[in-house]
Amino acid sequence: MKKLAFAIMVLIMGTAVKQANAQFSIGPGIGFATDISSLGLSANAAYQIDESWAATASFTYFLEKDYLQWTAFDFNANYNLTDIENLGTLYGIGGINITSVSFDFPNFEHDDFSLESYSSSEFGINLGAGLNIDLSEKMVLAPEMTYTVSSGGYLRIGAKLMFAL
Repeated sequence: MKKLAFAIMVLIMGTAVKQANAQFSIGPGIGFATDISSLGLSANAAYQIDESWAATASFTYFLEKDYLQWTAFDFNANYNLTDIENLGTLYGIGGINITSVSFDFPNFEHDDFSLESYSSSEFGINLGAGLNIDLSEKMVLAPEMTYTVSSGGYLRIGAKLMFAL
């Protein structure tokens, strides 16, 4: 019975992976975030659910500045709003964000007290828009502008280059 259940699970997973390959894309990105005031490099993944909806995830590492190191995880839903003739597809962005910051104190010591580093994370809501510009059958350029609503909210402007698998 366990072997039969395992075989069925493998068959289902194989079918799901085969279907996902036709709708899955990955790629790098680059952008700038206000309030963080640093350039960010991202790794992105997208799953095209249907003609209108896509689920996306990304990890962004912002270049260190003044001993501060920022990272962001984003999990978004993209909804295609309209096709712009001879350009691409305009889409809305909505989702959640986890932004983390760490600060390394260089040689901070005072009497019996020393502090080497500090880190913090907070959740936010992403709202924005992007444009899918087809460069080829398997490559898309996607400039985006997203505002993260949180206690330390910030605007991100950037682009990602996505490759269909």
